[in-house]
Amino acid sequence: MIVLGIETAGPHGSVALLEPDAPGGARVTQTVLTATRQLGAELAPTIQRMLRAAGLGPRRPPDLVAVDTGPGSYTGLRIGLAAAKGLAFAWGRPLMGVPCVDALEAMAPPGERVVCALDASRGQVYAATFLRTPEGVVREQGPDLHDPAILRQALPRPAAVVGDAASLIADDAAGLVAADPPWPTAERVAALAYARFARGERQDALRLCPIYFHLNEAEEQRRKRGMRVG
Repeated sequence: MIVLGIETAGPHGSVALLEPDAPGGARVTQTVLTATRQLGAELAPTIQRMLRAAGLGPRRPPDLVAVDTGPGSYTGLRIGLAAAKGLAFAWGRPLMGVPCVDALEAMAPPGERVVCALDASRGQVYAATFLRTPEGVVREQGPDLHDPAILRQALPRPAAVVGDAASLIADDAAGLVAADPPWPTAERVAALAYARFARGERQDALRLCPIYFHLNEAEEQRRKRGMRVG
């Protein structure tokens, strides 16, 4: 199986091709996108070049498309998800979305507990806590928006803190230790999507939506109108 991974929610997007069951061990190629302000113009050509180099294309497409569903950059999320959906539909291939915090947890250093914290602006962090058990990884808390000072006091510890807001809630003396990475990669998104797909998980590509830190203005107005009607 070959998985195309797309990550465009972070400050530096990336694209990866992963062959997890290749003879001799998993093979992966990854390209980091550089023109972050022109992501829409750079993403498609990058994917085309990677596919061509791997001998892939419309007649021999990847077997699975994976995409980071966020939260993160509003524009980047929409561009990445639109590209992933378009390719999956055009190729007739399944699509798997991976939340950013899940991919971050999978990249965190060894340890029993991991906190994934993202800068949600407006003085808030978006955080989720994961507990690693012998039976697998369990999402212990969140994800939710928090005031970083309040969250720091409430978090269970010890824990490794990853994500681009790790420094806002880390407290080494109290057992909350900041660690890499600040953001997941397309390679990790592809690997996690493959693992879930191999376990039998499936997603409805039509219903797959990005996760946002905050509602945009139009969505917030609709929410408020709905509350008044109720």
